Amino acid sequence: MSLEGRVDEALFHRLMSSAHIPLIGSALGGLLISISQLDSDNRHLFFAWAFLVYVVIAIRWWLTQRCKNKLARQGFDRKLAYQYCLTLALSGIVWGALGFLITDAPPMTVIIVITAIQAMVMGGVVTMASCIPAFFAFSLPAMLPTVVIFATGNSTPNAVMAVFSVIFYLLMVGVTYRFNHSLRQAQRISFENEDLIGSLKEAYQKISAQNLELNHVAHHDILTGLPNRKLLAVRIQQAIEIAEVKKTSTAILYLDLNGFKAVNDQLGHEAGDLALIEVSRRLGKVIRGSDTLARVGGDEFVIVLSDLQGHAKSSVEMVASKCLMVFEQEFVIQTSERQLGASIGLALCKEGDTIEQLLSLADKAMYQAKLLGCGKVHWAS
Repeated sequence: MSLEGRVDEALFHRLMSSAHIPLIGSALGGLLISISQLDSDNRHLFFAWAFLVYVVIAIRWWLTQRCKNKLARQGFDRKLAYQYCLTLALSGIVWGALGFLITDAPPMTVIIVITAIQAMVMGGVVTMASCIPAFFAFSLPAMLPTVVIFATGNSTPNAVMAVFSVIFYLLMVGVTYRFNHSLRQAQRISFENEDLIGSLKEAYQKISAQNLELNHVAHHDILTGLPNRKLLAVRIQQAIEIAEVKKTSTAILYLDLNGFKAVNDQLGHEAGDLALIEVSRRLGKVIRGSDTLARVGGDEFVIVLSDLQGHAKSSVEMVASKCLMVFEQEFVIQTSERQLGASIGLALCKEGDTIEQLLSLADKAMYQAKLLGCGKVHWAS
C-alpha cells in the first residue's frame, strides 16, 4: 500500500474511533433544544424533531457498528468510507430540518437553534476533520437550510444572518482543511519514521549478520569450519588461565596426517578437501565439548585438552590413542577407499610456558613421531 493510502486508512481509523462523540453530542443537543421549547407554542414540532433525532442516532449507531465490523474484517477501502459518510449525511439532514422550525419563531428560539447547529458543525471540525468528505456530509445539509431560510427572508437582519452563517461555515471549512492537513502531515511523518526505523533495523541486522560471518571467517578454517590458528591461540590462553586457577593441567596434541599427499596427488584437491572434512568429523567425536580441535595447516590439526586432573599424561595418551583409532577405518573418497594415518606430538603445559612455546614443543614432538613411523606418538622433552 502506498504511503498516502496508509495515511487515509489511519485517518479513517481515527474517524471511526471517535464516532461515538457526534452521537453523544447529537443526543444532548436534541434534549436541550426540546427542554428550551417547553413553553413554546410549537413545542410539539420540536418534540417530534427530537424524536426523529433519536431515531437517527439509533440508525447511525447501527450503521456505524456495521462499518466498524467491515473495517475489522475486510480492512479499509474508500467505499467503506463513503458508506460511513452517508450515516453522517442522515444526521446532517435532521439537524438541517431544525432550521425550518425557526420560521416566524421568537428571537430567542432562533438564537438557540442557530447556536445549536453551529455548535454541532464546530464539533464536526474536531471529530470529522480526519476525513473531509465526512465533514461535508454532515455540515452541508445541517447548515444549508438555515442559510436558505435567512437568505429568502425579507428583512435586513435575515440577510445579515444569512451572510454571517455563510462566513461562519466558510471559516469552519477552512479550519477543517487546516486541521486535516496537520493530521495528514503528522501521520505521514509517523509512517515515514516507522519506515526509516524499519529500514535502519533491517540494515543493522544485515550488518550484524555480515559482521558475524566475517568474525567467523576470521577465526575459523573455511573448509572444515574448525578454529584456525588465531582462535586456537585464544583457546589455549583460556585453557592456561583455567589451569592456573583450578590447579589443573593443559595439554596439546599436534597431529600430522600420513598418506594425505597421495590422495591429493592421485585424486585431486577436491578429494583432498573431502578427506580433511572427514578427518575433522572423526576427530571431533574423540574430544570433550570443553576441548578444542583446530586445523592449523594443510594436513595438520591441533587438539587442546584443558582442565586435566590427576594423571594428566595418561589422559592425554588415552585421547591420542583414540585419535589413532579413527584412522583404522578406511576413508571412502569419491568411491575410492584410501587408508590414512597420523603422527602425534604431545606436550604438557608447564608453568611459564607461552602459547608459542607450547605449540613449538608439540610440533617438534610430532616430527619426532613421524620419524618413528606412521601411527606413532611422541612426548615433547
